[in-house]
Amino acid sequence: MKNIQIFIFSLFIFSCSSSKDMKPRTVEDYYVSTGVVKYFLSDIPAWASFNQKAGCFRNKNIRYFNIEALMKSYGLSYNQALQLQASFNEGLSEFIAGLDQGRSQTLKEEELLFYKVSEKISSKIIFFDPPVFERVNFVWLDEVLGDEKKEKKLKDFLNSSTMDLGVPVLVSFCMTRDEVEKKFPDLNTKMITAELFSIYDSKGKATPGFKFEVDQFFKPEQKLYFYTQKNLVPSDEFQGTFKALNY
Repeated sequence: MKNIQIFIFSLFIFSCSSSKDMKPRTVEDYYVSTGVVKYFLSDIPAWASFNQKAGCFRNKNIRYFNIEALMKSYGLSYNQALQLQASFNEGLSEFIAGLDQGRSQTLKEEELLFYKVSEKISSKIIFFDPPVFERVNFVWLDEVLGDEKKEKKLKDFLNSSTMDLGVPVLVSFCMTRDEVEKKFPDLNTKMITAELFSIYDSKGKATPGFKFEVDQFFKPEQKLYFYTQKNLVPSDEFQGTFKALNY
């Protein structure tokens, strides 16, 4: 009898101590992923998130997608898959900016955003709407960053008569659209920014280096020009049929 009393007393002590150590659980603790996470590539470390030719680091963390998996699962074109990636990153950036200090987005919130953006793409609400003008003038933005003389030369060029021949499109491998708009608020042009680049090619195959395939967004009959202040043309990152010129 005495042994039974000791056993019951021990159970009582254990249950009391255990209840003190237990922490209240939130809804997120019980959340089961819908599987969207399989479309997210691993985050790139800050020290490795740069473009060597442009000579710039990406200051914002970009969630790159497994384009091959997206194309297969949702029947998306290469263009649509990249539009989804870009729109998701823009939406995620806006969402994080509205969070309380010290709080991070949850997996559930990211997955809800993914589905919301997917519906937008299906409704043809896209991140980058390519101009349909006969001539398009791509202008490399990264090469002028941090250099006042080069930045002035860029702005002068965008206001020159050359731009009367075609519509300008700024190109940045390192900056997001939001960053460009904040740094150059007076440059009211279309942009191809870091959110639209991928390690996947138009066939959905992963290849070395981030790239943007021009031919997947512009029509063959359009005349495409790529303007730079350098003699170096970033053909590995900006791929397709276009004529490179200096200004």
